[in-house]
Amino acid sequence: MEKSRPEPLSAKDQGSFAFDTVNRRMPVILTRVIDASSKLASKLTEQNDHEKADDVKNVVHKLSGLKYGMETNKPLELLNDDQADTELWDKCLQETKSLVPGKDLTFYTGAWLLCECYMYRRIFQAFISSSLFKDYDPFSEQKRESFFSTMDSVKSLSENVMKCTSTLTESSSDDAVRLEFETLLQFSLWANKCDLSVSGGEIKDGQHTGMAEQLQHLKAWILVDNTSEVWELLRTIDRNADHEIHIDFVLDNAGFEVFADLCLAEFLLSLNLAKTVYFHVKNIPWFVSDASEKDIDWLIEQMKKSENNYVSQLGVRWQARFKDGSFQFKKHIYWTLAHDNSEMKATAPDLYAELSKAKLVFFKGDLNYRKLVGDRKWPHTTPFAEALWGFCPAPLCSLRTLKADVVVGLCPGQDSKAESKDKQWMVNGTNAVIQYQHNL
Repeated sequence: MEKSRPEPLSAKDQGSFAFDTVNRRMPVILTRVIDASSKLASKLTEQNDHEKADDVKNVVHKLSGLKYGMETNKPLELLNDDQADTELWDKCLQETKSLVPGKDLTFYTGAWLLCECYMYRRIFQAFISSSLFKDYDPFSEQKRESFFSTMDSVKSLSENVMKCTSTLTESSSDDAVRLEFETLLQFSLWANKCDLSVSGGEIKDGQHTGMAEQLQHLKAWILVDNTSEVWELLRTIDRNADHEIHIDFVLDNAGFEVFADLCLAEFLLSLNLAKTVYFHVKNIPWFVSDASEKDIDWLIEQMKKSENNYVSQLGVRWQARFKDGSFQFKKHIYWTLAHDNSEMKATAPDLYAELSKAKLVFFKGDLNYRKLVGDRKWPHTTPFAEALWGFCPAPLCSLRTLKADVVVGLCPGQDSKAESKDKQWMVNGTNAVIQYQHNL
């Protein structure tokens, strides 16, 4: 008998985190976008720019319709734009069945992963269908404010990276290089605590304050730590090889998280552990704080303007890396579909083939983890390899703080121990995993 996966997480289950997301957090995020757009329309009207004001009002009308459909549990509508992914989205919506027998596919009867992705795709549709705001990112201001709120951590990590990349060389001791790798990997991991889609787009003060001092303490909250396996892969790389060695980051959040990811990438290049680093970004505004090419370009420009020499020098260095190709952006529509990664080989064989050429792929954050394991009701002791459900194009490492009620790869009793410490252990970003899979 062929094995099957557990049922997807869904808002049909009252009391679940998925239900809370659809019932409370998603409407809050949508309302923030509507309110900000309404204020923009009013401002444009005051400036007598009626053409732009009317255009924004039309966007607000579409977003208000989406919110009404969400709150009244209306069936999910097909998309009505002509983007590269429209056909794939509509095929998914037509073929996906409600998880409640006899009911239409709605926000409260469909898989949570589908419904949450659908909301962001509909927000994008409202703007792309306008005349004058096609490239508008309704989350841009929040992402930028979030970065400015973490400048102390940016300064301390910049100093660390600039110093270590000037003192460590290929001939440095294995222990010294490993220690710095572990530090930067932890920064990349815990920087994921800042996720504006979880906080409803609200910027929380002090999320990364004094992170360097916290790292040792935070290790106790890593439920699965495969750092040694990741390091073992990296230390066996032939650094003198002529062939192209690239390491990929499937990114999550803009701001401090992507800054920390770039710091880790800088270390890997400086130690010749890779020739090139590919950054897979989102090509549309996504889950409030997800990183786009524009977000990273903006971040580097802010760094270059900094009065802190370490920050400004690092910004100049990264701009040069993107220019010479040692850092490269990669975009694909697959990252903003509702498909989980087990479907990639069939749906986006080009992307799967590209990832398969990587020496290592880092998957950052919660949404990428949910897509890795199918966002399903796996028993927590399910092996990570099993939950990947055939997806492993290259050695991969998930760096994730837990902000959704799905996790695999735990030891028996580990979940109940975590719950005894904190009832919200799976959803508040306190616990984390560094999970590695070499192959299947």
